[in-house]
Amino acid sequence: MALSDTIGIDIGGANTKVASASGEARSLYLPLWRDNDLAGELRLVRDEFQPKHVGVVITGELADAFNSKKEGICSIASSVDSVFARPCYLNVRGQFTRQIAESEAPLYAASNWTASAAFVAQRVTDCIFVDMGSTTCDVIPIRDGKPAAMTTDFERLRERELIYTGALRTNIATILRLVTLNGENYGLASELFAIAADAHRILGNISAEDYACDTPDARPRDLEACYRRIARVLLCDVDELGRKNARDVARQVERAQIDELAQALDVQARKHDLNEVVGAGLGEFLIARAASKVKLECHLLSQQYGKELSKVFPAFAVANLAHDVFQR
Repeated sequence: MALSDTIGIDIGGANTKVASASGEARSLYLPLWRDNDLAGELRLVRDEFQPKHVGVVITGELADAFNSKKEGICSIASSVDSVFARPCYLNVRGQFTRQIAESEAPLYAASNWTASAAFVAQRVTDCIFVDMGSTTCDVIPIRDGKPAAMTTDFERLRERELIYTGALRTNIATILRLVTLNGENYGLASELFAIAADAHRILGNISAEDYACDTPDARPRDLEACYRRIARVLLCDVDELGRKNARDVARQVERAQIDELAQALDVQARKHDLNEVVGAGLGEFLIARAASKVKLECHLLSQQYGKELSKVFPAFAVANLAHDVFQR
């Protein structure tokens, strides 16, 4: 069976990511909290890739369209089942199943990191696997070829294995409480005026194409609009705040995200006696700097698989894991 015959799908709350086991990749901005046609988008994926086998991980169960995780898992799985013949789903225990029983639905919640960590663990037996996407950051210890993380997001938040900060969608007012400009401290407006994508676009960390989510003000993603949104966090227009100060705010956002991730890396490195980081996702640039800050060796998966696959790594991982299962 050819690698291209198997695809993996990571269905998140904001993005649905697709990759074949052979390395073709797609990412669709499909916010599930809106009235989007998930099944319709999946039919387009099916028609494009024409897979014989499909592996699926689900991370969109907390979207506001659903009243509970169980409802979210079952609804998403229903859409998948309506499009693909006998897909297989990976749960947080690393097990595949053809159908998700309603009573076991919570085992399939936020399962994308399980696929990535299991795939990486086959190649790097001792490391901290880190995947920063648009919204969150997984920090997964791997020891002796096995993921050593908790199995629920609730527990992972406690253990610093999950950080709710991302390269795009995170509200800047949740990253910083104060900014320092010209030696003076300023509080921030706790409104959704600007997001991490605005800061990273200004700093050149991401491209206009990488800014693959809604803007807070429903306006464009060009640099001028990013400066305007950053200034709004300080209740200013750009000419009032000044571009230099706006860039300084962006740098402080970047620094705060690096510091938070560095602290989590240090916790995992000390707890599990690890000294290597394997990084993936759109936020690789933050992962590399955080690892350097706490003096950990860092290997970025974009260097091995390319940037596009790194951005959709859970989909690529579950495709390869599913391919191995179907080969048996």
